[in-house]
Amino acid sequence: MIALNDFELEALLAEDVPYGDLTTASLEISDQRARITFATRERPLVVSCMEEAVRLCGLYGLEIDGFVKSGTLVPPKSLFLEAHGEAGNIHRIWKSVQNLLDYASGIATYTREAVLLARSINPDIVVATTRKTTPFTKKIAIKAVESGGGVAHRLGLSESILIFDYHRVFFPTDEAFGSALNKIKKANLEKKIVMETEDITQALKFARMGADILQLEKFPLSKLSDAVRILRTDYPHITLIATGGISAKNIAEYAATGVDMIVTSSPYNAQSADIKVRIEPL
Repeated sequence: MIALNDFELEALLAEDVPYGDLTTASLEISDQRARITFATRERPLVVSCMEEAVRLCGLYGLEIDGFVKSGTLVPPKSLFLEAHGEAGNIHRIWKSVQNLLDYASGIATYTREAVLLARSINPDIVVATTRKTTPFTKKIAIKAVESGGGVAHRLGLSESILIFDYHRVFFPTDEAFGSALNKIKKANLEKKIVMETEDITQALKFARMGADILQLEKFPLSKLSDAVRILRTDYPHITLIATGGISAKNIAEYAATGVDMIVTSSPYNAQSADIKVRIEPL
C-alpha cells in the first residue's frame, strides 16, 4: 500500500502551521498534558491514511494509545485513534490529522461501497480509478482507493501502455499504425497493450491488430453488453474494461455486462468522512 514519507507529512502540516500556533502559545497551555481521540459519528467508515496519522503524531512527541489499520471498517460511534502528549503538540497536529483522515476515509468508504456493489454481481470484477485525481492529492487518493478495496488503473504514464485516438491520429493509415503497434509489442514484452475504443467496429479492429486489453469508453449499457458478447466469441482471452460515467449509482449494472474491470473517477469526488475529535486535559 502507498505511504507518504515524513517530508510529505511535514509539508502537509506546514500548510496549516507555518509559524507556530499563536492561540495555544498565547494561552500558555502548550506544556500541559492532554489527550486527543478520533471517532466515527452516526455512520460507519473505512479508515485510510491511519499510518500517516500515527507517524504525524509521533513526529511531534505524542504517544499512541490505540489505532486501527487503514482498510478497517469502523462501526458508528467508535473510537479508532487515541494519543496523548503535550497540549501544544496536540493542537499543532490536530487539524492536519483530521483533514487527512476525513479526506482519505471518505474516498475509502465510497470505494468500498462501489466494490461491494460490483462484486455482488460479479465476484471477480476489478474496480479501478483513473488518473483524474485532484492536483497534489494523488498519493493520498490512491492509498484511500486501495484501503477501500479498489486499485489504481494507471499510476502514471511511465508504467503502462494505453493507446488513445490522440496517439493514432499521428499515423496516416491503419497499416502505418499496425506497424508501430507491432514494434511496441516487441519492445515491451512484459507489458500488455491497452487500446481505448468508442464503438464495436473499432473494438474488433483493435482486437484483430493484437490489443491485449480493450478499454470500452462511454458505451451505453445495452451496447456494452452486446460488445462484450461479440468480443468474447472471437477473442475469448481479451480483457475488457468499461469506463466513462460510472459511479456507485450504476456500477452494478456495468458489472452485469460481463466486463473484467470497471474504471471510474467517482471515488475522488466522495464526500469527506465526518470524524469526531476530542481534546481534553490529563
